[in-house]
Amino acid sequence: MRETHREIISDETGRRLESMLRRFAGVTRLYPRLAPGVTHAEVRRTINRLRSGAAHSLEPDIPSDVLADILEGSLAQDMLIREVVAEMDEMREIERRLGRRSR
Repeated sequence: MRETHREIISDETGRRLESMLRRFAGVTRLYPRLAPGVTHAEVRRTINRLRSGAAHSLEPDIPSDVLADILEGSLAQDMLIREVVAEMDEMREIERRLGRRSR
């Protein structure tokens, strides 16, 4: 790998890491993870049903509006995690391509 490629990767990695840490620092609450296999569309529909009164919380101690808030937080948290993972994968791919090209 050429020195200029290493510098480019290092600079870009630093910027992305800083961005990732800034986004994680902005998270003020942690929410439960979404169940495996549950889609964002399903969660949004559930939130809408809870808010409209068409569905009710199965837990008597958790009001429907509170459960909807928790699900919204879980959805936002899941999207943040997916964005960060996608950026990491993209950086790995760039590094792989540059590394292969300079051999």
